[in-house]
Amino acid sequence: MTRRTLSDGLEATLEPDEHGLVLVIDGIAQSHLGEPGAPPRHASHRWMLAAALAAVEGRTAPAVLHLGGGALALPRAIAAAQPDARQRVVELEPALVELIAEAAPPPASVAVEVGDGRAALEAAREPVDVVAIDVFAAGRVPAPFTSVECFAAARRALAPGGTLVANSADGPPLAFLRSQLATLRAAFPEVAIVTTGSTLAGARHSNVVLLASEAPLPLDAIRAQVRDGRPPAAALGWERLAPFVAETGPEVVRDATAVGSPAPVRSAYLGGSALPASLLGG
Repeated sequence: MTRRTLSDGLEATLEPDEHGLVLVIDGIAQSHLGEPGAPPRHASHRWMLAAALAAVEGRTAPAVLHLGGGALALPRAIAAAQPDARQRVVELEPALVELIAEAAPPPASVAVEVGDGRAALEAAREPVDVVAIDVFAAGRVPAPFTSVECFAAARRALAPGGTLVANSADGPPLAFLRSQLATLRAAFPEVAIVTTGSTLAGARHSNVVLLASEAPLPLDAIRAQVRDGRPPAAALGWERLAPFVAETGPEVVRDATAVGSPAPVRSAYLGGSALPASLLGG
């Protein structure tokens, strides 16, 4: 076991298990590293991988900018699937970067630096094919990564037809998810999500992967990768999401009003498993 004390005083460890290594922060498993090329064990990383690979299909030496590093599960998976991908990871926590560099160095095609992800996004000059946001603090998406200004910066950083892939989370009553969708739609013409039916039914707090682009999103290719997983997931485009968002008419989130995503509350269950009526249909 390798460990580091992070800037906030929490302890991060990289611990072996029967499938590889687990990054544990404050006693909670954050990400998992298995054999190179093996599917990520965390569902949200599998969903992000499916979206990222579909986004760069047919592109030579695609560029990917990752905000948030963790154990680099997603960059490693992209590198295994598309070895010519050029990847840059910006991670805020220097002790975490040191821990991973010592115990599980990334592939040579993955460049890792210590820095503020939002600032790096604002300063990006070379267009990238994918912006991947996977930033959490104490289980919450920090406020600077939830605003229309953040999403507009991502759009500026993307090459034509590029895709934003953002890991988020919410639970009942899904007010945060609705606000994030409305905010994404203010920055991009194409918006979609990948998540489980139980999350959308308000049955539990869980991850939701947000997708956005100037170009039509390859939802059929993404669905083919996520629908038979464990747990199975749905990929829904804006035509299905628009009525869901309109149910509450959320305001667009701006830097001045942004707050982080809700903290996970395991007791926030509503019972039942049906999707909201606004998400049903053809």
